[in-house]
Amino acid sequence: MERLRPDDHFLILLEGDETPMHIGSLLVLQVPPEQRSGSVDRLRSHLVERLPSTPLLRRLERAPLGFDSDVWVRPDHVDLDQHIVVHQRETGYSPTDLHRFVEQHVMVRLDLRLPPFQIHVFDQVEGGDLALYVRVHHCVADGVGFQTILGLLSDDDPDPSVVIPELVAAPELPDRHQWLRASSTRFRLDRERQSERRVARRAAIEALRDPTLERSVTPTLSLSGPTSSRRAYATLTLPFDEMLTVARSLGATLNDLFLAVAGTTVRSYLIEIDDLPAEPLTTNSARSYRRPEHGAFGNRIVAIHPHLATHLADPTERLRAIQASMSVERRRTEFDEALLNQPEIPFGPAVRRRRFADRRSTGTSILPGNITVSNIPGPRHERSYAGFRQLSNHPTPLLGSGRALNFTARRNGASFDIGLMADPDKIPDIGQICDLFRSAYGEYRTLAERQPT
Repeated sequence: MERLRPDDHFLILLEGDETPMHIGSLLVLQVPPEQRSGSVDRLRSHLVERLPSTPLLRRLERAPLGFDSDVWVRPDHVDLDQHIVVHQRETGYSPTDLHRFVEQHVMVRLDLRLPPFQIHVFDQVEGGDLALYVRVHHCVADGVGFQTILGLLSDDDPDPSVVIPELVAAPELPDRHQWLRASSTRFRLDRERQSERRVARRAAIEALRDPTLERSVTPTLSLSGPTSSRRAYATLTLPFDEMLTVARSLGATLNDLFLAVAGTTVRSYLIEIDDLPAEPLTTNSARSYRRPEHGAFGNRIVAIHPHLATHLADPTERLRAIQASMSVERRRTEFDEALLNQPEIPFGPAVRRRRFADRRSTGTSILPGNITVSNIPGPRHERSYAGFRQLSNHPTPLLGSGRALNFTARRNGASFDIGLMADPDKIPDIGQICDLFRSAYGEYRTLAERQPT
């Protein structure tokens, strides 16, 4: 059986009506005029054909008494009309229409009693193109795994290294007593293997005591506090090669530059609303530790919380401070991996459910950070679906509890596509954030142009 790992279960427990835990993407596909007739049916047939090669046609089954992990099983039947929804209207859909649709449906939770995904297909986008809004529950995959799923749904040749786990059908699961006996045996073997890891874990704990690894305190802002049940969504696209050139000219990586632009954006916004704290803002981001032996799916990420140096007025000093903070966070990840990459314990799921219920009842914050900034690898090559070229691949990021803004980006061939998600009760005009982001990027581009060759 394929079991749900503890950190995948964690992403189910984080979910609430104000924080649905699915990750997604808004893709626009170019349809030549001579191929518009029947293009929706062609795309839908392509998706139906490709779905069995992904990890999406499965559902969760709970273990008896919460003693063992929940397991993924193969459904007897999947009504794909519930999971691939076609939207057509005579007037077509503008980018604004698509953004408003995402804002509404990003707050609709996926039913984990069913396969944990949904694909919305839009006809007549900007006069004739197609669009896809793809949502997958975070317990299935992290951002890297989600990109793998999009690749499996595309026209790309199958990657032989991507293995889709074999699933048992629900009626073939062992009965309660057999399941408990088998789990008890597995837990005993896992405990024996754990003893071999103790030395490495102790070394990691000692490393954590290094005073240079102290994190910045997350400041409290007017944007802090519970996240509402509403969302505002916007997209930006920048030229990938130009961004890479700017970053290298400034002695930074593209991710360093992205963090600095996001930090500059939020700093400018907080100055405008007279709420810039003396302490630097921190982010809630993620770093992948996936290796070949982990497989392509599930979550293999550690949380990182670099600060954005919003207390510094000089943009170059801000970039260098962010690089230093990221260096500290990278050093922490080895310890975090040692904590996360552990086998399940008896009654582990039941204990986690109880602890998270207690946290929600008291309103305890689960993860630190003022905003989220994530940069996820995307395809370097041009991608297509059913022969229709992908024009854009904008993330539709989730907004974690207690945060007001999320910048998530991924590469899309020659483009760097960014999705912004905000709580409109805290940030009334997401368009203002977009304008400030463009201005911040322009500031760093100008700095790069002034650098000696």
